[in-house]
Amino acid sequence: MTIHLITTCSRSKAPPPGDTRFPYTETKPAAALAAWRETLALAPLTGSTAALYCGLHSDRARAIAARHAEVELWFLSAGLGLRHATDPAVTYEATFHDLPYPAALHWARLTNSPPLPGRQPSLTRLMQSSPGDKYVIAASPVYLAAVEDDLVAGAAALPEADRQLIIVTSKGYQGALSPRVRLSHAGDADRTENQYDRAEYQSCRAANRQPDQS
Repeated sequence: MTIHLITTCSRSKAPPPGDTRFPYTETKPAAALAAWRETLALAPLTGSTAALYCGLHSDRARAIAARHAEVELWFLSAGLGLRHATDPAVTYEATFHDLPYPAALHWARLTNSPPLPGRQPSLTRLMQSSPGDKYVIAASPVYLAAVEDDLVAGAAALPEADRQLIIVTSKGYQGALSPRVRLSHAGDADRTENQYDRAEYQSCRAANRQPDQS
């Protein structure tokens, strides 16, 4: 049984983003995304998505995937959209936190027309293509709110979503996915990130122990 571990990107990247930075001063979504696509088109590929992100959180996510053959690792990227660990990547700077318009609108435009080729363009398409798999989502409230509509639509394709979908976030999240949040923690940023890491591992183990009825 495949388990899709879907976590967030990190601000720290290798190599550093240089001039490949999102145009936050552009307040119109269509114009901002058009300018962003032009910027990304000029940036050289730097390798795989898994190798792009630095930091303890990314290291632990990669370690979980390396230890468990049934785990497929994905990243939620404010700059590139949904990325599988093996998808090509460019280094960049973009975050949902600084957008001058709703993050959900930004995510919808990114996933409707991804700026780079990848395995799946959206969470909806991923879940529709593999409705019998299990999914562990580990994301901050800001990122979870951004992908909320995409995730809700994808969950509708899962025959037993309550069993197949585990969401890890902090208590700061309030939205349509709240009833599905099974692990919720509060605290300062470092403490919360460490809890995400532990919860990811525990959730993957829990998902793997659940009876396979599909």
